Amino acid sequence: MADTPRAPSALLRGGMNAAVGLARVLGPARYGVADAIAMSVYALDPERRRHAQQNHRRLAPHIDDREARRRARRSFREYGRTTADFFWANGMDDAQVRRRSVVRGMEHVLEARLQGRGGVLTMSHYGNWDMGALAAVAREVPVTTVMAPLGPRPFTDLVMWARRRNQLEVHSPQNSARALLRALRQNRCVGLMSDIPGAGPTVDVEYCGGPVPFSTVPAWLAQRTGAPLLPADCTRHRGGLFEVVIHPPVEVAAGDDERAVMQRVARVLERAVRERPAQWYPFGEVYTEAPPER
Repeated sequence: MADTPRAPSALLRGGMNAAVGLARVLGPARYGVADAIAMSVYALDPERRRHAQQNHRRLAPHIDDREARRRARRSFREYGRTTADFFWANGMDDAQVRRRSVVRGMEHVLEARLQGRGGVLTMSHYGNWDMGALAAVAREVPVTTVMAPLGPRPFTDLVMWARRRNQLEVHSPQNSARALLRALRQNRCVGLMSDIPGAGPTVDVEYCGGPVPFSTVPAWLAQRTGAPLLPADCTRHRGGLFEVVIHPPVEVAAGDDERAVMQRVARVLERAVRERPAQWYPFGEVYTEAPPER
């Protein structure tokens, strides 16, 4: 069974439900509100603003400072929209989710589940991972995941509660390995973030222009259980459509070290980032080494 978090207070649950209701009433107009809030954060948080600009320059060395600032602003706006979508979609029924999403590559998941091994879906901080998980659940794919703390404990409990309301099985990082192995043995899919890992072992891989720490947990699970390792991403398109792409399984050969496996994952995941850098959220120290001198 999933971990049992402390139940959010009635006040927090009420606030969450009010935010969900407001996002539903606003519909597409929620993005205007999200943009305004995101630009306020951009103006008031010089550290994250600087990181975003520097990281976009690392991703695309050919751009100048003006373009780096423009891309950083767009990343802030897109992340604000992702947050607005989290409220808008919380508790949404499966039929509504299916109408608003398309999944490409579902055959890879179905094949894995036909073999009774489940699958390890690995994503990065790009697009909208919550909508990706919802789209899978709405298509009768059970998903288990791990959620690192998000600030104060009451807020973490609230977000975990909201994700469970979306039919996700959510575990905290402590002692999660056993739960993830059990989920795969139950033929569930495990969804994990690879980049910016909150806990657990990591390796540096080349990703988006430099060395970035990636979690080795996806590789370890695939090697331990034989479940296929499936990179995935979820892109938000105009008109309120979410496109989930489940890529073909990456090779996990006998004797491969975890870095080699996660490097293959990184090569796949960075394609979407390079194609739509605005939906990449590089607000911290992404790279483990400084860029070379220009």
